[in-house]
Amino acid sequence: MKLPLAASLARFVSIACGMSIVVLACGRDGGGDRGVDEAEVPPVAEVAPMPDDAFADSARANMVDTRGVGIGAVILTAVGEGVTLRGALIGLPPGEHGFHIHETGSCEPPAFESAGDHLGAGEAAHGFDAPGGPHAGDLRNLMVAEDSTATVEQVAAGVSLSDGGVELLDDDGAAIVIHAQPDDYATQPSGASGDRIACGVIEG
Repeated sequence: MKLPLAASLARFVSIACGMSIVVLACGRDGGGDRGVDEAEVPPVAEVAPMPDDAFADSARANMVDTRGVGIGAVILTAVGEGVTLRGALIGLPPGEHGFHIHETGSCEPPAFESAGDHLGAGEAAHGFDAPGGPHAGDLRNLMVAEDSTATVEQVAAGVSLSDGGVELLDDDGAAIVIHAQPDDYATQPSGASGDRIACGVIEG
């Protein structure tokens, strides 16, 4: 039985916390400390996998931080105007962060340079406010709450999973990348959004 999207995501985060796989946000003491002692997180920890049949005709990106530790997942679903992105993330620095789809399905920590440039970087300027923009992979900034959690709910217009045009599941794939700073939607080539702090390969 396929679960409604919100229920599936809630179940996913609950499982991850319950198994102590991800401790970046689970069990925070509320003391305002945004950091996490690396000794508390197994370096090979991975996010709990989503069931293969949980989201029909969709794809997902299991997100990891610069240590390769799982921090949640983003589910991508084809819609008429492009692809929706929905997910739940934990363990991120509070504030606003650049959030993009990159051109290569590879996430090698800690720098995630293997993800390449933004999707469509060679065909348009970067940024929603830039003349000739945006890139196909440009998304709105991700807002992370004070408890280091974030909810993803966006639409990437003009892309598809595998139905032609700018495809996310083509031969070299694509990845979702979170940056350290907010995207200003204008500066080339990536909105002055700084280092890459999390990444997830989009998999069908």
